[in-house]
Amino acid sequence: MKLHFIAKFVCAIALITFLTGCSLSYTIKEPVPSRVKYENANIASVTLTIVDQRKDTDAVFILERLGAGSEMKEGKVVKFDNLEDPILYFARNLEREMNSRNIPVKCVLGKSASEGFSLLIHKYQIANTRATGFSPWESFHIFSATIVKNGQTKNIKAYFYNGKVPVWSMDEIQEPCFNIPMSIIIKDVASKISNYFFNLRVADDKVSRLSDEINAEIEKNDFGAFWKVLELGYTNNHQATSYLRKYARMGDEFFKSCAVSAIGMLGGEEDIEFLKQSYKEGWYNDRYMAIKAIGDIGTPNALQFIQTLRKEPVYEKEDGLKYCVELYAP
Repeated sequence: MKLHFIAKFVCAIALITFLTGCSLSYTIKEPVPSRVKYENANIASVTLTIVDQRKDTDAVFILERLGAGSEMKEGKVVKFDNLEDPILYFARNLEREMNSRNIPVKCVLGKSASEGFSLLIHKYQIANTRATGFSPWESFHIFSATIVKNGQTKNIKAYFYNGKVPVWSMDEIQEPCFNIPMSIIIKDVASKISNYFFNLRVADDKVSRLSDEINAEIEKNDFGAFWKVLELGYTNNHQATSYLRKYARMGDEFFKSCAVSAIGMLGGEEDIEFLKQSYKEGWYNDRYMAIKAIGDIGTPNALQFIQTLRKEPVYEKEDGLKYCVELYAP
């Protein structure tokens, strides 16, 4: 009982600290590239020009709203000591991720699109909310861009949500709310580029082997294999969908949400009803990532369903849902 009281007291003091103007400072980890290796890439080296086209509020990398309900206030609480230019950070790590997948891409920053291969970034943002000292710190990672290759264009969007109730220290939110989602967004974008513009896949036998690795960890009651579950989505191989449907019904909320998110990377119209059910039955992470997955599928039916969510009462109450709906069905 005494320990529970101390934990609540620490959280309350932390929130008071936010609202009095003190900031949280973190050193962001460099993302570790995924283990995905595409078959028969045989791609000539190419330069990807990354252009920052963010404007107005979308140009603000970190947003915070702190406090309860209508009393929430905009804050400047979080800062990253080693990340002065988020677009440069994104470009550097996107290059590392794609190179690790046997795609010889060099990412450079430019002021305008090149004639060959360009990524025009419209939004790259981390939004954060926290209502009270006893509420989770919630982070919403949002990415929107247009990729242009030899006159062909494709919109690329990515979203990831996670929350954490810090008990002893605000350091507890760094890994789940910043390091992990920032890495996932970069891997998500790399997968979409490799699929849409290079048509790259992982071989069936390697997909099966990856699922076997996940199953072995689950048998040990270890659901820390969420990175491998996400990698099933990065394979660009539709065979992985059957495994992901199983994982979307297993483990804790975060593990399930990673499986649900990965389905959207691979799925089609036939997966929408499954994802709708995940949305209806889920809690927070897996609900929001189900909408993200439906948005990734992006068919008219998928986008129409997302539009209908604006009429639900929870749309105005849950930022995790609202940010995702506004990204995929503006």
